Amino acid sequence: MKAIWMQRLLAGLVALVGGFTSPTAAFAAPMRPFSVVLLDPGHGGSDNGGTSRPLPGGRLLEKDLALDTARRVARFLRKEGFRVVMTRTDDRFVDLDERVRMANRLGPGAVVVSIHYNALGDGSVRGAETFFWHADSHGLATRIEHYLAGVVGESGRGVTRRRLRLTRNPTIPAVLAECAYLTNPREARLVAQPQVRERIARAIADGILEEARLGDQGIAAVPEIWAPLSRASDARTVSKHSRKKHHGKHRAKTVRAGGESGWAPSPGCLGEASSPPGWEREALGRNLPRDPG
Repeated sequence: MKAIWMQRLLAGLVALVGGFTSPTAAFAAPMRPFSVVLLDPGHGGSDNGGTSRPLPGGRLLEKDLALDTARRVARFLRKEGFRVVMTRTDDRFVDLDERVRMANRLGPGAVVVSIHYNALGDGSVRGAETFFWHADSHGLATRIEHYLAGVVGESGRGVTRRRLRLTRNPTIPAVLAECAYLTNPREARLVAQPQVRERIARAIADGILEEARLGDQGIAAVPEIWAPLSRASDARTVSKHSRKKHHGKHRAKTVRAGGESGWAPSPGCLGEASSPPGWEREALGRNLPRDPG
């Protein structure tokens, strides 16, 4: 009983310092062992996702790069004995909620990694970003971001807590990796090269393998935060707070009802978070300390 009381007291202090107002904030248990990985190549079919500016070989489509990268990650993981499931294996549209259902059907012993490439109206923005919501996903996000940054460079945002359909709604650990910015000329030229996408895939796989081997060892703990499930309707409302904190004047990728297509002003790369109420004002988009161990 004393240990439980101390844990709740510690969680309360962390919530107070961090600005979280939810009384349900608490530290989650470390990442459980896993041997199954659900790879989720973003977008697909009629949903192109982000696009690059014109290149000698034509514009790059996020849906194509995400699928190519996911296939490469799958190859690395299978060589290491992991069971790999993919939300799509060809150019077809898969609803975001169906992707979540696929993750939840796998149950304990599995994790989900959603693979994307970023895009903004500002071509100077660059680097990898990795998103998570649940505390038991923080270690996986931290390790993937650590290795991705070694390939494409750091974005300055790094590991970010964001309430997205593919980070909040799965009942298994889930992260979303934005591997590079297609709208950054240098990064677009890089990821157009198959050998660079091979290195990106190797980085994602290395982060997954390290988390499977070490768990959250060496990773700073973060509190679990209660939040409502992310919904398609969340994309329709963007608060003044979010527009100021993120790239409010940029044209950014936003999640629409049933999918991820469309371009509209949004608070960031995947503008799926609604106007943040009290519990979310500080948690949404918060950069967290990275300690890849």
